[in-house]
Amino acid sequence: MDSASSATSSNPPPPTRAQRGAIATQRREMHSTTSMMIFRTPKPLDIASVKQKCDEQRPKCGLCSRMKLDCRYREPQPTKKDKTLVEILDYVKSIDGKFDRVLDGNLSRASSHQGFGPSQKSPSSQPSLTDAAEGSSFGSFLNRPSYQTNRVSTEEGWQYRHASAAHKMLTWPAIAQLLLQTAPSNVGDLNSLRDEGSAFVVRMQKGSTNLPLDEVLPDVPFIGMQTQASRVAGGVRTTFPTLTRERMQNLAKAYFDSFNFIYPFMDRQNFLSDTLTKVQTEGFDGDNESVIALLVFALGELAIEGYNGTSIERHHNRDSGVRGGTSTKPPGLALFNEARKKMGFVLTACDLENVQILSLAALYYACCSRHVEFWRMTVSASQSCHIVINCNTIDWDSPKGDLIQRAYWHCVLMETTLHLELDLPLTGITALERHVGLPSFEQPFCEADATANAQSHFKSHYSSQVALRRLCATLHNHINESTASSGDTPATSTDNFGGPSANTIKLLASQLTEWRGNLPDILQWAEDDPTTFPISQSRNTSGFAQSIDPKLASPSPETLFFTDLDKELLNFPYLYDIQVALLRTNYYYAKYIVYRPFVYKALHFPDLMTQEDAMGAAECLRSCLNWPLTMNPASRRKRLIPYLFCWSQNFLGILLIFHMSLHNEMLKKIRAQLCGPNFEAEVGISIELMLDWIRDLKSTDSIAMWCWKIVREIYPVGD
Repeated sequence: MDSASSATSSNPPPPTRAQRGAIATQRREMHSTTSMMIFRTPKPLDIASVKQKCDEQRPKCGLCSRMKLDCRYREPQPTKKDKTLVEILDYVKSIDGKFDRVLDGNLSRASSHQGFGPSQKSPSSQPSLTDAAEGSSFGSFLNRPSYQTNRVSTEEGWQYRHASAAHKMLTWPAIAQLLLQTAPSNVGDLNSLRDEGSAFVVRMQKGSTNLPLDEVLPDVPFIGMQTQASRVAGGVRTTFPTLTRERMQNLAKAYFDSFNFIYPFMDRQNFLSDTLTKVQTEGFDGDNESVIALLVFALGELAIEGYNGTSIERHHNRDSGVRGGTSTKPPGLALFNEARKKMGFVLTACDLENVQILSLAALYYACCSRHVEFWRMTVSASQSCHIVINCNTIDWDSPKGDLIQRAYWHCVLMETTLHLELDLPLTGITALERHVGLPSFEQPFCEADATANAQSHFKSHYSSQVALRRLCATLHNHINESTASSGDTPATSTDNFGGPSANTIKLLASQLTEWRGNLPDILQWAEDDPTTFPISQSRNTSGFAQSIDPKLASPSPETLFFTDLDKELLNFPYLYDIQVALLRTNYYYAKYIVYRPFVYKALHFPDLMTQEDAMGAAECLRSCLNWPLTMNPASRRKRLIPYLFCWSQNFLGILLIFHMSLHNEMLKKIRAQLCGPNFEAEVGISIELMLDWIRDLKSTDSIAMWCWKIVREIYPVGD
């Protein structure tokens, strides 16, 4: 008996079928998208417990709690073939970690460094300063105009703090003094610009009229067969005689051939097979499908009119780049109003469809320059998405899981952009990044999307935009942190001017350079000429032969963007020109933000400037030239420009810097000797393009009107 027991304990019998099944289930769960790792202990297994599906409770799941096992969750691992987005974002994380380690060491050394040696000579590829300036600081150029302030330090009650939001730049002492002398009545209270961005946005839109409600579609009661679910719901379904089947198909196609390639949080096949089929066969009601369909149709009409519609006005014999509708009644308003009537029935739901509804409504408001409404709907979408992720068990490998990931990242991008560009508060949704993981976009594409991706590479564009936006957020945070650490020290050395050190900025710039170098070949362009087709597509435009409209003209084989705004418009399918313009412009914008602290230093601490600082200021000035988004054809279709709300104030800030570079002795010297032989010609063109942008939007965008009132006092322009 004892020997038998001993033999049994030392050589246990093979597991039964039930035991093998339970163990296999546990192993599958360990490798599933829930990412739960179970560390077994030599305790008997409770077969009934092991068979249960993991409930994903945090910090310890119910299965491990009952079995008294250790368990932890790891980040979801991509399992699909296309890892473009994963690789780019992992790369950003890796260089971010490297930067943190290097930055800590450099900042610790900088804190004990009380002076600088001789200035570094400029690279041979760049024009050098005079011999007198090469061996000393730029402190000799102190003959400044009356509106330029003297050194500003913490002792005077004002401390510099870097902010990406362009309207914060107007509080720089040198800029503020310029504005108070040239446009005091149009700037308002400069101190209020230091407040949180929500006050700025609300103040900018104050007094603007709401979107009119009198634009509606005539409707009639629906007569026909309904599904059991529709009959149970008991709603009174209606149809719109002007919204025929053919028109619904065309509007849906227009939306998915345009907006959904820049904001890919909707699935074309699912919409066509389920949502569109239901509203075509059963009419409209206050359900998710009806509201989503009406919003898609509204954006589809806006895409058609915003691309090929009639300009709303003319400026000096030039058609406006705002096309379709009027300044007060944008395209698709009747459809949008019908959606707004029904949104109240689904407004408080907490599901994927609710996130999509709020995001679609936010996009429409954004295209119409309704900044407060856009912000409020974006916040609501983020909050709803937060609930969807936290309160549901999600199979991330399923088609719906992939859509939730795409909706999540759309919310993150929108919210991050609003925070960086307008200083609007965050909701905290970014904290879920590790739990959600990255969308793979590897669910089977319908034929239309597969063709579009082959021609426009929207997946690569979107992946790169996600990585660049995350990198911009990282740059913003690091500059803020370094500013806070240096702001406690009086400005007694070249590094302690209240802003980030030259070493910090150099490290930030290296991250951006590495992102640029790691772009796929199909997105690469010549650094000194952002107007051409991607290098891999030069002289090869056969991919654009098929377009949305067969009457569209063929694109030029050489140049993608033109500074001549009166040139005949080129037409590209799938908003290809806007996708390319957005990626390149955001890259140059990021360079501008990285190097802008050198301009601040030149304006307020000229005696602390070194040769390296001067080169950084020159790089900032050069990075503001030739932004494709301001050129033809992208700028001629402004209703379709993503993040339209941010560009006008960014251009205002750049125009102010250009103006200061003509009057501030330090920047004037840098502009003349370090910016290169082509700078003067290119800066004139860039100024004209930015002025045209702001003038073009002033009748439809309250922020653009505010910017226009300021720049027209500084630049000789007419209304």
